[in-house]
Amino acid sequence: MKADDIVNYYLQNSQSILATPQSLSICIATIESWICVDAGRKVVIHGQIHNHPKHPTGKKLKTSPIQDFLTKDGRVYVTTKNSMYELGMPHLDFTGDAQLLVDNMGTQQWEKLTYWGE
Repeated sequence: MKADDIVNYYLQNSQSILATPQSLSICIATIESWICVDAGRKVVIHGQIHNHPKHPTGKKLKTSPIQDFLTKDGRVYVTTKNSMYELGMPHLDFTGDAQLLVDNMGTQQWEKLTYWGE
């Protein structure tokens, strides 16, 4: 699996952000302003966590390696060994140079962009 696989899957399977999905999310936590990064032979996601029971809303995080990804009712999810996350909107400044963006994460402006199910 490569980071581009997840990004392409998201682009092909996510419902338009202008429409509100008719079904509830199958998980609680959402990652907003995210980017996928190839980390050796694994893929991780950097972003902001929302609606997570153990982390404050808006906290920047890096997931453990992504195990799989799936879609249901226009929502895209990723799974790690112990967690599942819904992918909200990708980071607005991401233009393909993931390492540059990761290196500058402290200076990037982060905001919640998806308001589904709240």
